[in-house]
Amino acid sequence: MKYERARIEALLTALDATRRALRRDTCGDWVIKGNRGHICADGCGFLIIVVSMRRSIRVWPNIKGKLDFCRVTQDGDDEGCLHLDHLPMPKEADLIRHVLRIKRKRQLTPDQRATMAARLKEKGRGAPSRVRPIRQKRKKR
Repeated sequence: MKYERARIEALLTALDATRRALRRDTCGDWVIKGNRGHICADGCGFLIIVVSMRRSIRVWPNIKGKLDFCRVTQDGDDEGCLHLDHLPMPKEADLIRHVLRIKRKRQLTPDQRATMAARLKEKGRGAPSRVRPIRQKRKKR
């Protein structure tokens, strides 16, 4: 189990995807979740599961064509599974992220990092933020 998480985290790094994409599925396994499917560890590789929400027949064949470096394991009309037996190269990672609609990790320049650090210092750790009290409804008479 812990080896699967390490492998999924390595894939997450290779995909340059955000950490929020790493989740547990209903069975408790670690997966990288996107809007059009998810990726899970599968033996010596990774299983890419593609689901077409729009029920369009053209989406799945187009995805198969784009991800031709993967082996098709299940081929349905509008969904299927692909097997990836290696960590993806940068161009492959871009394609996988684009096809599954996985968010990319935010890349900050040194100037942006410095600006953010300065903003955090300005805020400081002073008084807590002001919260308006909750108004309770009056009882009807």
